[in-house]
Amino acid sequence: MAFEVTERNAAALMPLFKPWEEPIQHRLPNPKAGGPAVIQPGRRPSKCPLVRSIRAQVDGWRRGGYAGVGDTSRTLLTYWFNTEHRISSEDGSSVPFRYHWAQREAIETIIYLYEMRRIRSVAELMFEFGDTSIANLALGIPPEEDRWPRDCCKIATGGGKTKVVSLAVVWSYFHSLYEPDSDLARHFVVIAPNLTVYERLKDDFENCAIFYHDPLLPEEWKSDFQMQVVLQDEPGGASTQGAIYLTNIHRLYETRSGNHDDAEAGGIFGPPVKRAQALDTGAALRERITAHPRLMVFNDEAHHLHDPELAWNRAIDALHSQSVSRGQAGICLQLDFTATPKHNSGELFRHIVCDFPLGEAVDAGIVKVPVLGESEELVVHGDKRTPAHQRYAMHLKLGYQRYEKTYEELNKVRKPILFVMTEDAAAANEITDYLDSDAFPLLKGRVLNIHTRLKGRIKRVNRGGREIKEFVESETGMKPDDLRALRDMSRELDKKDSKFRCVVSVMMLREGWDVRNVTTIVPLRPYSTKSGILPEQTLGRGLRRMFPLGDAPEMVTVVHHPAFRKLYEEELAQEGLDIAVLPIREVLKQTVTVYVDRDKKPVEQLEIEIPLVSDAIETTAELDGLTFEEAEAYFRQRFQPLPIGKRKEGQVEYKERHLFTDEIVARMQLDAGLLSNAWSAAGYFAQMLGRACQLSNPHQALTPILEEFLSKVLFEQEVDLYSGEVDHRMRDLDVMEHVRATFTPLIVSKTVKTTDRRRISRGVPLSTWRPYQATSTEKRPAVEGQRTMFNLAPCENEFEQAFVDFADFAEDVAAFAKNAGPQKLMIDYLRPDGHRAMYVPDFLVRLTSGECLLCELKGREDPLVPIKARAAVEWCKVASAGKVKWRYLYVPYLLFQQSAAATLAELVSACEPSLKALVQEAETGQLELPLLEAHAQKQAEDLFARVLRETGIAEAPASVADAMRQAVSLLDHAVRARMPDYAHAFQPLLQPLDDYALRILERQIKPHIPEDAQKRDDYFDPYLDTLNPRHANQLERNGRYLRDNLVFGRPISRLGTFLFCLRYATEGGWGAAGVWRDVQQVFSGQAMADLYTDLEQVNEFRNTRVAHVEKKLDDADEAWGALKVWFRSLDRMARIAG
Repeated sequence: MAFEVTERNAAALMPLFKPWEEPIQHRLPNPKAGGPAVIQPGRRPSKCPLVRSIRAQVDGWRRGGYAGVGDTSRTLLTYWFNTEHRISSEDGSSVPFRYHWAQREAIETIIYLYEMRRIRSVAELMFEFGDTSIANLALGIPPEEDRWPRDCCKIATGGGKTKVVSLAVVWSYFHSLYEPDSDLARHFVVIAPNLTVYERLKDDFENCAIFYHDPLLPEEWKSDFQMQVVLQDEPGGASTQGAIYLTNIHRLYETRSGNHDDAEAGGIFGPPVKRAQALDTGAALRERITAHPRLMVFNDEAHHLHDPELAWNRAIDALHSQSVSRGQAGICLQLDFTATPKHNSGELFRHIVCDFPLGEAVDAGIVKVPVLGESEELVVHGDKRTPAHQRYAMHLKLGYQRYEKTYEELNKVRKPILFVMTEDAAAANEITDYLDSDAFPLLKGRVLNIHTRLKGRIKRVNRGGREIKEFVESETGMKPDDLRALRDMSRELDKKDSKFRCVVSVMMLREGWDVRNVTTIVPLRPYSTKSGILPEQTLGRGLRRMFPLGDAPEMVTVVHHPAFRKLYEEELAQEGLDIAVLPIREVLKQTVTVYVDRDKKPVEQLEIEIPLVSDAIETTAELDGLTFEEAEAYFRQRFQPLPIGKRKEGQVEYKERHLFTDEIVARMQLDAGLLSNAWSAAGYFAQMLGRACQLSNPHQALTPILEEFLSKVLFEQEVDLYSGEVDHRMRDLDVMEHVRATFTPLIVSKTVKTTDRRRISRGVPLSTWRPYQATSTEKRPAVEGQRTMFNLAPCENEFEQAFVDFADFAEDVAAFAKNAGPQKLMIDYLRPDGHRAMYVPDFLVRLTSGECLLCELKGREDPLVPIKARAAVEWCKVASAGKVKWRYLYVPYLLFQQSAAATLAELVSACEPSLKALVQEAETGQLELPLLEAHAQKQAEDLFARVLRETGIAEAPASVADAMRQAVSLLDHAVRARMPDYAHAFQPLLQPLDDYALRILERQIKPHIPEDAQKRDDYFDPYLDTLNPRHANQLERNGRYLRDNLVFGRPISRLGTFLFCLRYATEGGWGAAGVWRDVQQVFSGQAMADLYTDLEQVNEFRNTRVAHVEKKLDDADEAWGALKVWFRSLDRMARIAG
């Protein structure tokens, strides 16, 4: 439903949450026609069938600290999403960086499905996370078409699909490198649908650019990342540990000649994806790709895969088949990315695993807010014989007027682009000539017309000492090189060197055209499925934000007649977007340009110079200088030696803790192979400590010290690591905890250094700051101030607005400025978890005395405020080493409200006690690292032992003990923390249940399967016509499940199939032959009947409370009772599986 935007409801355009925050509310259409959207608590429900169930389970897995996966995955997830990062911006400055929630959720989902749940086919995916109807559809997927897992990520345009590709590459690469039993790949194929998308991907991946620009690689792992990017048909890929083959899909098969329209499209964007195309010319490329052990395939703009018979799908199938035929493992995982994963019928792809629709992207402020610019005057005059510029004269005039207003608002910081989409090449030429005239002064000489029927050439000219490209019309057709140059010009419209302000095109709606500065779109082409032009595609050309890191909302206006509104409403409602409408002649400013106002302000009198002060936090990945003597002294001052004790069996749980809070942030199962011998344990401990502390040289720096520590210090007497006397102790929890508690603080003291800040002689005058965009709404106004050199001061709330008024009023204030924009002052500090973070004070003030202040206004509690305040006080002390004195002013909201101060000095005096209390809190709370809490560890072990004892289990099965221990720990924490739902505590047990079920089926049934193909078919599909029809239907269905699992190797409904077999045998059988005769025989007996009783409860609980949440699990007694039943079932299954 559309709503009209006015100044009163302009808040409807504001983001509801930050791009990196979990969506906790969403907008719904207002029941009152034309009213602004209603903000609803909770996340927008997905229309994709599998996503709701998957999303709920991934949420629980995230809350549980990513339990159940290897330490490689946990380390990467923690590094990516729990660390504050900084990257270089376009102008070379350092800016904060965080991955968007859509990107985080996508890679978490991919890892969860592949590593945690071990989903290996689309059919299994549908069975595990779909309802009954979807499970029935899964049966219709032929095994030969489902030979490798496929996940589709539905991410709106501008949501950052390429970032997810890079995250998946890094995860797969390091998982394959570090995890001993990994079946993931170090060689990747990234496939683009056309040249435009290929060139965009090339910008990101060429020379591994994205991997070293984005914070993808932990510092200590960078030396292990040996990756080569191979472009199209370039040689390479064989000489490094890993390779990324970036290719246009058309390089993998031969393109036959098509019709003229296809050829025209191919000239600029590459040939189209067509049916019935031979796989002949990509032989050399496929030969290189399939030489690697296993492959991961990424499909960008994957809506092109809507038909299994398309040549694109057949090309991927050929890669897998050729790889397997050469003795390799084939494709381990296929990841598809698109904003519109739909078949031609409009149905969604069946393998969508995450959904970030356009509505959510708008609510997060990731993309521009789409607005329909409407007017009754937007009518078409004449017929098809009428020149295009006359038929659409009013569209073009009103579109230009809208563009004029946008240009006036933005031109100081960015060059906005007007985009006109035409019906055909002739119309494009006519409209280009019309716009490139005196009637449109902003566009004269600045209109780029792009289509393949242009006649002319690209000329290089020198202007202002720079060589630029220009199109020059002539009577001759364009050469291929000129077409490529024209395409490059269309992609470079955002650059300062580009003179163009308007693009006229027929085919520019092709995906991959990522110009950010499009603010006004004038579509002069009809929408239809047949034409392939849809409303979301139109918006897609203008959705990307001009200022990706900005807080201010941005708009893209589509100029249309009101009659088109219904079409937009229907199409975009599917993406969760309530389209905004703005009468085309009205102006609604949501953003403003903040700049140094040299025309109206005495800038020299209002100047404030920020001194340059060095950072206080330095980190290094290389450990140097740690000695055995330091480790021995640290241990003996704090701990008692451990007893050698008797041999003890069981799994080892390794925990990683925050370096300051000692909070457990990760648990992992240790490699029993390395820890079975004391002489190899030092190397393993070095590796674990190195990953936890992000070291690049753990073995070199730690292994010798650890060997001496283990043999001479840790135990009650010196031991010989090679004699076997303490082999049994290397896997014990107390050994691990004492090693961690001793070495982690010592490593931190050597690698994370808090250095003294120092003042650098030169400073940065505020008058040198570049213009920037800021929000200006009723709740977040940008207000004028007399004593600031800037035209406006953007305020986050009423408190800041009141402070601006006070700064203009206070007698002793000479100048002030809001600390905002890309050049704002940021002060580094160390968070409690040991990570470096940045603090941004609110205002900068200079007094008439010459003294300067950093001002922080606080209206709500923030647990990090004391640490930030201490960092700011230290910064001011160092900054005051020059001629100008600096001090820090912390202003609590209530104190400001109650204060009647007439000067800033009076306000400083009133606020001084609050600041002293903050600094004291920071100092007393950060004096030393917490040490090992042996009592808490003993409680955890006692709790686990008690749960096993109450369940009737003497000792947890070795292969599942780690998962059971994790489940107890997660449930105990969830109950004590009063979490709203305890279901995530059962997640570590889901995979063991499926694994045991399949192992038992393989052990009990597989020996009876005939080798002859015909007899095998009869075995799984015996004669059932004499049975009860309901029974026959169940046997036929589960017979297919058994064959998928045991013959085709396609895991599907493993636990459910095993449970059905138990039920069949327990009920005495129904008289069926074939496999069911063997099922009745091998699964009969009291032990199997007891297992069936428990497992039926487990399966019911799993399907309604954990995997598919029908009722929230918030009763602690119920959760503990269920956990014991799960433990008892796993124990019994482990004994049967052998």
